[in-house]
Amino acid sequence: MVPCGYAPGELIPMDTRHARDVLGWNQDTFYLLQLGRMVPRKGIDNVIQALARLRRNYGVDARLCVVGGDFALRDAGDADEFMRLRDIAVQEGVRDVVEFAGSRPRSVLARYYSACDVFVTTPWYEPFGITPVEAMACRRPVIGSDTGGIRYTVVDGETGFRVPPRNPDALAEKLAVLAQDRQLCARMGNAGAARARALFTWTQVGDELAGIFRSMAAVRTLP
Repeated sequence: MVPCGYAPGELIPMDTRHARDVLGWNQDTFYLLQLGRMVPRKGIDNVIQALARLRRNYGVDARLCVVGGDFALRDAGDADEFMRLRDIAVQEGVRDVVEFAGSRPRSVLARYYSACDVFVTTPWYEPFGITPVEAMACRRPVIGSDTGGIRYTVVDGETGFRVPPRNPDALAEKLAVLAQDRQLCARMGNAGAARARALFTWTQVGDELAGIFRSMAAVRTLP
């Protein structure tokens, strides 16, 4: 297996306080970030429900920023999914602490990754998923679903946590662990950055692909 890759020069970690100043985020709040396509299988509803539990059951002053989705494209389903997620946030009593930032250019994604405390991605189906790698490259711990490629990218207990999909209680429990231990956040973020550099840069991916092609070219078949 050869994974997807990222460009280190594109995703450079920023100072958290500076990134929050630029985005207008509160310096003392525990921020969750969800970034990606706005489709049901991404499990954004699960993250919203976990946020409500984190605040209600663990007393954590937490907010969620959701980056992704073009709300003007009704034919693409983004607007419908946004309205569904907004309704869930209202039902859970967290609409005021959930920001739907919409689509953002790649040039500013490092700003969002660097500003958050933890990156969360809990799809119930994910072939690979590059966003956990990008968050790790920006020294952020990742909590992801125990499914698909996330099982390979996120090392449970080392670069973050893996949780069952569609289980907001399990997600809230792990979020509370990180919210109560900022040193653990830093250790996991550093471990994730080291893993991203070792396994997921485009240089590493290219070398792995080249090795496969060389081995295939070396095979001689009889006429």
